[in-house]
Amino acid sequence: MDFKRIETILVLTFLALNIFLLSTYFDKNYNDFYQNSSNSELNFVDEMNKSNIKLPVFQNEKNKVPYIQAETNELLTENHNQLSNQTGVIEENGSIYSSILSNPIVLSEDKNLTSKDIEKLNDFVKSDQVLFGSEYQFFRYLKSNQQIVYVQIANNIPITDGTSEIVFHLDSNKKVISYEQNYAGPVTVQGDSRELITDKNAVDILYQNNEISADITVKKPILSYYRTLNLEELSMYAPVWYVEVVSSTDTQVKRVDAINGSILKSSMLDMPHSDEKDKTSDKESAELRSRSDSSS
Repeated sequence: MDFKRIETILVLTFLALNIFLLSTYFDKNYNDFYQNSSNSELNFVDEMNKSNIKLPVFQNEKNKVPYIQAETNELLTENHNQLSNQTGVIEENGSIYSSILSNPIVLSEDKNLTSKDIEKLNDFVKSDQVLFGSEYQFFRYLKSNQQIVYVQIANNIPITDGTSEIVFHLDSNKKVISYEQNYAGPVTVQGDSRELITDKNAVDILYQNNEISADITVKKPILSYYRTLNLEELSMYAPVWYVEVVSSTDTQVKRVDAINGSILKSSMLDMPHSDEKDKTSDKESAELRSRSDSSS
């Protein structure tokens, strides 16, 4: 009898059995995990629906996005003198350009911002009366503040943390009379693209952490960049999900790190200008108008 051959067959049979059992075990665990994950997601949606939370249509797709870097620059300071039909000054150590328009931009009489209004502002932003305007796009209308916000687009993604935006100010007749601009500068991609959590994951995380309450509306999350590192010579920006949560009294901005899922705490950058800043802006606007009148 060939004992060596029998031993080999037994060993192979034992290995095959172990492989089968391990495969069965992992398949079962995977299916359990998948079912639990799916049930959790369904439960979150059900819970939010029961709490009268209106949800958007989610894209629910995983994207890959890299970090970006912007070098510290003085491009606004170096170029603002070439702008026409406005009186402007450089503030905040060269980081902000504040301007009063000689010819206010007249928008429609509609109480809301219309598509024609945006087209009109787009033409102005892309003209030679705004520095680096081709890099900015319309982002949102803050009706209560009488402000229209444009943000810089970097790597095809908006920078929504207030570090690179144009904020237009409207008067009571819905005329654009002034604006402030800051500019991150040209950006470069840093490192490989990272896999991101989905827009739905971001809202789930906010709900689990009591950042979303009952009887509100969650607007569609926007994939954006947020400055996570600010050094003397450069700034680093990471991808985040920007989520607006609208209640009957106000609109809050929530941000979730799109890579690790952590919730970023709100900052003064959420709303372009607080009440205190508005008071300062009113004073500066009066000074700029005075200079404009004396020079004309």
